[in-house]
Amino acid sequence: MATLQQVIDAIQDDLGALTGIREAPDEAPESMNLFPFVVVYPSSGEWRSDTPGGKIGLHTLTVELHVARKDLPRDIQKAMAYSESIPNVLLKTVATVGGDLFDGTIQTFDRITYTFGPLGWAGVDTLGFRFQIVGVKMQSNIT
Repeated sequence: MATLQQVIDAIQDDLGALTGIREAPDEAPESMNLFPFVVVYPSSGEWRSDTPGGKIGLHTLTVELHVARKDLPRDIQKAMAYSESIPNVLLKTVATVGGDLFDGTIQTFDRITYTFGPLGWAGVDTLGFRFQIVGVKMQSNIT
C-alpha cells in the first residue's frame, strides 16, 4: 500500500509532465527560482478503522500552481493556460483507469475545488491556482 508521500510523488510526476511546467518537486522546497512550478502537499484528512487490521484514509491534498508575478495581464494569461490542463490530468486517470490512480497509489477521490489569485512562496509574490483534491481515499493495513 502507498504512503501519503508516494501519492504526492505520483501526482507531482503527472503534473510535472505538463508542457511548460518547469518544476514539480516531490517535496516542497524552501525556495523556487523556476516558474511556473507546481507543488502538492497534504492539507487535511482523517484515518479510520475499516476492517479488523485495516484502515481507510480520506485526505485533502493541495495542488498549487505558481506563476512569477511581474506583469499582471501576462501572468494571468500564463496561469489560465493551466485552468483545465491540471484538472484534466487529475481527472483523466479516474475516467480511463478507474481504481489505479496515480500509479496505483489511491483508490479514488471525490472532487477538485479551486481558488485563483495571488499566492506566495518563500517570500516571493506569485499568482496562480490552488486546487484541492478532496476525498483522496487510501486503504491499507494497520501496521
